[in-house]
Amino acid sequence: MEFNELQSRLWNNMLKTIEDFRNGKIQYYDLVYELEGALDAGEFRDKELIKRWYDHWTPLEILSAKKGNNSTIDDANEYLVVMEEYLRKMLSDYLSQEEE
Repeated sequence: MEFNELQSRLWNNMLKTIEDFRNGKIQYYDLVYELEGALDAGEFRDKELIKRWYDHWTPLEILSAKKGNNSTIDDANEYLVVMEEYLRKMLSDYLSQEEE
């Protein structure tokens, strides 16, 4: 997967958004929809990347639909950990390719 500069920044912003939620800086609803907004803004073309991203995001969105801003870190943590791991792996893969 190749990211352009904007996509790389947006991918990093997704990780920051999760951190902001964990630190109580944003509410759950904002977390879920800022993540999706970053994906949309990046205009990613890789269908497999998008599918896997939504596989990780969908449980977060379902929790948002069920509990909204009443969702806590404890409620979402297992989903957040998986999403963070995915985001970091894809970013690491991109950075590795850039160094080659």
